[in-house]
Amino acid sequence: MESTPRIPDYAYAGNQSLYRIEIPDGTKAIGKHAFYNCRHLETILLPHGGIEIEDGAFKNCQRVSHIILRQGEGDCACLKDILYDMNQEIQVTVFYGGDDRAVLLFPHYEYEYIANEPARIFSEIGYGAGYLYQQCFFDSRIDYPRYDSLWKNACVSEEIPVLARILSLRLRFPHQLSDASFSMYFDYFREHAEEFLTFFMKEEDIDSLRFFLEKMPVDTDLLTLAGQIAASLESPKLISYVLDVKRQRIGAEKKGAGKFKL
Repeated sequence: MESTPRIPDYAYAGNQSLYRIEIPDGTKAIGKHAFYNCRHLETILLPHGGIEIEDGAFKNCQRVSHIILRQGEGDCACLKDILYDMNQEIQVTVFYGGDDRAVLLFPHYEYEYIANEPARIFSEIGYGAGYLYQQCFFDSRIDYPRYDSLWKNACVSEEIPVLARILSLRLRFPHQLSDASFSMYFDYFREHAEEFLTFFMKEEDIDSLRFFLEKMPVDTDLLTLAGQIAASLESPKLISYVLDVKRQRIGAEKKGAGKFKL
């Protein structure tokens, strides 16, 4: 994609060969319906969040599942504007320099238009936690405390697969995650450990398994549960993995404890 201060109106509208786009540095605006109806578009990379998103720039791009913001400091208004035109589940990655980044899941939601006949206007009504998550912006920035405060809403309206992705991403990439919110997510994981571990194993989500089984404090009961789930799934790969983790972690803990034994 050529570098230009403004991507013209309808520049790529209806282009079915676009799967991934990287907006060039120096872009200041994306014109009206520039990527309208790009039905195979999956990933959008943005250099920063201060790009002006004009009306319907990404409307009807229903397969977009990843948005990556290479520089998250400052204005993130364009992220809000892109999400506003979408209701599917989208994973957003925001880099803040070095190894610091946030990875957030914005869940799918449904909406409908309710007619107000006397006033001759239509109101958009959203259903599901995703509609609330899209409101997690304040003064053109991502409002992380607001995002975390919606966890209780998500627990009511979403199933384990969505909750697992929200929880795992937030804990693994804890940008502006308070101690209280960390405990909130982790306590919920412990209360529903069997469901979450089963989901991670079925999805072969090794990154999440490594976080909960390897990086968190040693928990013998959790490791035993993981082994039982792996066995029930009849997965030699997962069984071997859990046994290795259990052997290394419990063995290391026993050796560590031995050093201080009187």
